[in-house]
Amino acid sequence: MSDQQATGAAAATTEEVAAKHDVDYTDPEEKKEAQAELPTVQKVTGEEQEECIFRVRAKLYRWRDEQWKERGTGNAKLLRNKETKRIRFVMRQEKTLKPVANFILQDAPVCELIPMKNNDKAFLWTANDFSDGEAALEKFCCRFQNLENTELFKKAFEDARKFNTDARAGKPDSELVFAPAIEDHEEVVADDPEKNKTADADGGADDGEGDE
Repeated sequence: MSDQQATGAAAATTEEVAAKHDVDYTDPEEKKEAQAELPTVQKVTGEEQEECIFRVRAKLYRWRDEQWKERGTGNAKLLRNKETKRIRFVMRQEKTLKPVANFILQDAPVCELIPMKNNDKAFLWTANDFSDGEAALEKFCCRFQNLENTELFKKAFEDARKFNTDARAGKPDSELVFAPAIEDHEEVVADDPEKNKTADADGGADDGEGDE
């Protein structure tokens, strides 16, 4: 081995020993403070000025190309604006939190719930939806896990629709029926086939064939 190679090998060995026995002299408290100073980024959903008055898990479909196409499974929510008092329907796909429906509850003929043919756990309606960024008249079908949730949704939806009508008519707050606010949260969860079986049992939303 040449002198140059021997010197290089010795240097490498010295560096390895130094690295092995190296000591971190950084104050642990300073590390904690540095980590604590990192800003917390809050996710803006557009729902910060609203309060949730109803929420139920459901599966949503939209009428496209002469058939029902699934929009997603998630929480179907009714949100009331704290300032304008308007109530809107919002639903996000639970795995991505992408909006799949977003509209203000309005008077007939839109937002009028119609039971789906051959399925007592689903409703059809039309709405001026904004979930794709621009207003569009859409036809929706929402399916629920059981009859209880279906009836709870029907009552909450129709009460909210009447509330909006009365508020637009200029009724004072003392004459409006305010539904109590409930805790609201969105969770990204994996789909559970067993829990979702009742919403899927009939194989999609084809039974109604888009008829209202």
